[in-house]
Amino acid sequence: MKTLFILPPQWYPMSPYLSAAQLIGQFRKNGLDACARDLNIEFFNDILTKENVLSAYKNAKAFFEGFSVEVKSKGYCEEKFNEYSREIKTKLLRFVACSEFLGQNNIRAEDVAERIEDAVAVMKDPERFYDPEQLFEAKDTLMDALKIISLPFMPSRIQLDNFIANPVYSYDYEDIKLQCNDSDINMFVDYFDKKIKAEEFSEYSVIGISICDLSQVIPGLTAAKYLKERTAAHITLGGNYIYKIRESLKKIPEFFDIFCDSVQIGDGEIAAVTLAETIRDNAPLENAYSLIYKNENGEVKETETAPLLDMDSLAPPCFDGYDFSQYFSADTVMPVQLSKSCYWAKCTFCDFYTGQQCFDIKSVNHAVDEVEHLVSKYGFRHFIFVDEAVPPKYYNELALEIIRRGIKINFYSFLRLEKTFTKEILQNLYDAGARYFAWGYEAESERIMTLLNKGIDCKSRKRILTDAKEVGLWNMCTFLLGYPGETPEEAEATKETIRNRDLINSCTPSNFALKKNALLIKETDDAGIKNIVDNGEFHISCNYEINGKQTQNIKKDRMSFQADFLHKTADSLWSLTFSDTDHILLYLSKYGADWVYNYKLKYKKHNFNGT
Repeated sequence: MKTLFILPPQWYPMSPYLSAAQLIGQFRKNGLDACARDLNIEFFNDILTKENVLSAYKNAKAFFEGFSVEVKSKGYCEEKFNEYSREIKTKLLRFVACSEFLGQNNIRAEDVAERIEDAVAVMKDPERFYDPEQLFEAKDTLMDALKIISLPFMPSRIQLDNFIANPVYSYDYEDIKLQCNDSDINMFVDYFDKKIKAEEFSEYSVIGISICDLSQVIPGLTAAKYLKERTAAHITLGGNYIYKIRESLKKIPEFFDIFCDSVQIGDGEIAAVTLAETIRDNAPLENAYSLIYKNENGEVKETETAPLLDMDSLAPPCFDGYDFSQYFSADTVMPVQLSKSCYWAKCTFCDFYTGQQCFDIKSVNHAVDEVEHLVSKYGFRHFIFVDEAVPPKYYNELALEIIRRGIKINFYSFLRLEKTFTKEILQNLYDAGARYFAWGYEAESERIMTLLNKGIDCKSRKRILTDAKEVGLWNMCTFLLGYPGETPEEAEATKETIRNRDLINSCTPSNFALKKNALLIKETDDAGIKNIVDNGEFHISCNYEINGKQTQNIKKDRMSFQADFLHKTADSLWSLTFSDTDHILLYLSKYGADWVYNYKLKYKKHNFNGT
């Protein structure tokens, strides 16, 4: 009896994801056999090759030349786009993408193909990675390659930090099912058809697939479909995203015939163990906790919710069997989880903690024991604490215990700008190995912060960031633009704060999205949100209008600002980041914040995140 945990594409290929390792630790603690397979990192290593780039370019060019004839003979035009079938719309969007690529002079597919394998090697090389000129050129090459690889499947496209599904199709179940069967619009159909061989999975009784985000829906379900068809294992789906769409899944019995045998909802540390024991004992599925499944009568049933997890009862994550050399970083950044959920959990826009139990946090001794164990067993010295938020007092105690034990590590985490983050606490954190924090700044306007219900003292924010900088920490801040009711003046004030790079070294500006599981969804009338349109059963947010302005226009405003900001800071290493957070830690650990901030890149970047 053996369980396999799978991470499907698309996820950041920089470092291992925590969930599988955490579950394996729990399984072994309970006397169960389990291992992990990172299909995401296998996918990126498989496709980023010279042969694959040239093959994709050849296919894209052949499509463009062939469809050009049809465009002329049929008289397809932009004015009639909405009248065409989805197949024609897809081909027209692909045609435009291929035309734009073939018509530009900056990127030649043959040159990218020649450079791609060396670029992958740079990302993993312990010396070349730490040369910014080589690193950023390599990253540009990777992104160029992914553009070319995506051309035959456009408008679907794969990126280092995202997978964009075909916008011609919705996130309704029938459209999802269609995409998971169509190799013309889904690059993962042929990939998994070749990748998933029944004999490689025959030893497993249970296969769990973690789907954490929209970027994994199409590839994750495509993989699940093939595994269900080709193995005798019980296929179960889990992850934060699955919890968010649980009510939709209960209404689709067919989903359990095609894609899986069950879905696990909420935290899996207890529930996954009970499922494995149930399958091992050939017992009824109703014995497992937190499970949705289809019974013999064709009815979709939900089992009892798992009891609350005591964080101090968790075994340390187990990364045995992982090939760390496959990840796109010279050094591995180890993920560790200190807590479940968020101790504030009142922000109106947020759904990150959806599906997790009420807030609980490991004791400081247990947390530091876990870090010490991972350092001793695997030899790694870089960590991310993957928590929604950790209280200042706890973080100070954690830092002091790390210092007391003499553990030499570097780490980063996500934090709230609580006024109790004193300079003394920040100094203790730096001395313990912290090198930067991602702070939730969100908006400059106190009025908008009140609407967001962030629950922090806005007047303390810049003091905290100033103190953090003075002790040597790098300040990365997240920002939210376009919150309902935000005025142009308020948005501009936030943009001006972003431009202050002396205080905010790097940032992640995002658009407000109306999440189906966020607190605000119950108060849309009060927020002035009108004309809400569901993006589909399998989507986690809605389109809407605010003051007659559609969300697409708000996004365009943010993208325009972002592009301008990026081009004005093009010689900086990381003025903006979505997916390079691990790389920032590694550079800060090696060179320090002043060096990273002051370095002026000679290589001229032509790819910019988020544009």
